[in-house]
Amino acid sequence: MDDPVMRRLADADPVPTGPLTLAETARAQSVLYRIMARPRTAVRRSHRRRLWTRGAAAAAALATALLAGTFATTPASARYVLLEAAAGAAVQPVEDGEYWYVRSQEDDPRSVPYQREVWRSADSFLLRSESSAAFAAWEAGVSFLDPELVRVQDMSNDDGTIAGFGDGVQLTWAKLESLPSDPDALSRQLTAELAVSGHGGDWDLWNQVVGMLQESPASPELRRGLWQVLSGISGVELVGAVTDSAGREATAIQADFTDRRLPRYELLLDPGDGALLETRVYDLDDSLLFRSTVLEQGYRDAAPAPEPPLCGPGSAPEQSC
Repeated sequence: MDDPVMRRLADADPVPTGPLTLAETARAQSVLYRIMARPRTAVRRSHRRRLWTRGAAAAAALATALLAGTFATTPASARYVLLEAAAGAAVQPVEDGEYWYVRSQEDDPRSVPYQREVWRSADSFLLRSESSAAFAAWEAGVSFLDPELVRVQDMSNDDGTIAGFGDGVQLTWAKLESLPSDPDALSRQLTAELAVSGHGGDWDLWNQVVGMLQESPASPELRRGLWQVLSGISGVELVGAVTDSAGREATAIQADFTDRRLPRYELLLDPGDGALLETRVYDLDDSLLFRSTVLEQGYRDAAPAPEPPLCGPGSAPEQSC
């Protein structure tokens, strides 16, 4: 049994005698929630009884401990899920490499689904996006993408600088590495540097943190702090057990800003390892505005060479001719 919380529950037979830490409490609450809420999946007959027995025993042990008052009796919430994600992110191995690589699938109502790849280092930003081909296919009423409309692009600005990380404050690689991981200090620093949008400080902070979680090479400790910052934003709610666009089981939370005539956001995450799997944005009428599913991410030692712009020298990077 690898999970320390589950091991403590089993050793206590059935109730642990000592109090759990806040992180352990969050993990136990979230594990219980996922056991009880996870949709059924097909299993082979020979394994069904064993899996049910283990799941029922784990649920019973956790429920007994909760009823005994060992941890808080509050139902599983977005805060507990986010704190478990923070704990999981903090123990992920520290990787190294020249480029931070992310491959994702993007879904937009005005195009067919397409993939996006980024390679980023301290002084370079390469993008391979199928967006131009996807929008062209949608306009033509076809589902296939024209490979001639796909390029690996150098995203450097005219002065040689590159866009930073985040959605609000553009953080350089060096700035990202210097951020505090303590959630209170991190929240204060990000909030102090964010421009006032007029939509409220919680909306500004939400977008900045989510932007950093999506494509930045944040360290495990910084990711822990980012998830903890999200757990402190008011109005964030638990949606429940879902399946993302790649077929992976996930837990969804949401931040609903529709009372300000702003979108509703959903994050699909794996609380066990603190991975952000998918981001969804919904309009005021609950129609999907955008979806981004992370398929692969991590450090790489090499990146492809940039190719000539789609429309020739000086053309805008993601526009078709």
